[in-house]
Amino acid sequence: MWYVSTRGMAPRVDFEGALFSGYAPDGGLYMPEELPQLGGETLLQWSGLSYAGLVKALCSLFIGPELIPKDDLNDLIDRAFSRFRHKEVVHLCRLRNGLNVLELWHGVTYAFKDLSLCCTAQFLQYFLEKRKKHITVVVGTSGDTGSAAIESVQGAKNVDIIVLLPKGRCTKIQELQMTTVLRENVHVFGVCTYSAQKGEVPPCQLTCHIGTEGRTSTL
Repeated sequence: MWYVSTRGMAPRVDFEGALFSGYAPDGGLYMPEELPQLGGETLLQWSGLSYAGLVKALCSLFIGPELIPKDDLNDLIDRAFSRFRHKEVVHLCRLRNGLNVLELWHGVTYAFKDLSLCCTAQFLQYFLEKRKKHITVVVGTSGDTGSAAIESVQGAKNVDIIVLLPKGRCTKIQELQMTTVLRENVHVFGVCTYSAQKGEVPPCQLTCHIGTEGRTSTL
């Protein structure tokens, strides 16, 4: 599986390249070069899968076994969801009159972003361990992203995370979620923010500095 830029002016990359690049060199976003075609029989089989099982099935379509073997991929996803409070990870609560509620808050920080960032962190750590590299991730957040990102990598030996949170712009619980994690690889700073409505540029961006290569990418 190859990934190409939405602007069409950057070289194609594999999943690992897209994961560590964020934006493509031409400023576009990476997307699969081809989208897998799923038939009715496959969808019927998938309808009986758990959430974790469905994530495994979907990821196997976009991450080749030459990059992450199937058994390793399954282990990474199981590890990603191991800290969720509900055994189903995502729980569908069936109410009355055909009304259902999909509960996305069973992650560590109670935010839906736990669902994606826990997997992203596992993929990052897998490749970093394999390549014997270290990265520093700098996260600019308005609340949920920062706490979910911290929880996904706290304690990881191959990743340091620096979170820039806007002073006075987060809820108290969000601020506490970010500032009370006592791990050597977690660093949180309060920064002054600007008003986008006034045309001012926000000071926080998400960047990724990879190993000793000195390569920095905006995510």
